[in-house]
Amino acid sequence: MTDKVLSTRWFGMALQSLIVLAENEGLCPSGKIAEKLDYKSAFLRKILTHLVKAGLIQAKEGRDGGYSLMKEPADITLAEVYDAMKAELFPKGFLDVSSKECFAPSTRVALFELRDEMESWIVQGLEQKTIADLLVEKTTLK
Repeated sequence: MTDKVLSTRWFGMALQSLIVLAENEGLCPSGKIAEKLDYKSAFLRKILTHLVKAGLIQAKEGRDGGYSLMKEPADITLAEVYDAMKAELFPKGFLDVSSKECFAPSTRVALFELRDEMESWIVQGLEQKTIADLLVEKTTLK
């Protein structure tokens, strides 16, 4: 993946934003989402911009504007959100081997391949879950 954001925190914030939108009827202003999630509006809008570009949400500008889902929650996979955020899954340097003396070139390549394979496992798991899977029925809340 290219253009990865700095952390998986963005991915988590994107998921939470989508849950708020899924539970909201009609347009939801970024200020309302930010208030519910205790985020700063300006930072949240950066995240929402990625979701708009990915076609997961739509934005209406202006005084009566806000954001809304482009698809049903059951049709938005967590892999789509991950891809929209291009989250860096592992910390910088994870399984990177800088010492050329410590490992043979084939071992270094194997470690890089393992990191990529681990990411594909996670993405495959994210493909199995949707935003709807994260929603809690209001009747079960106490």
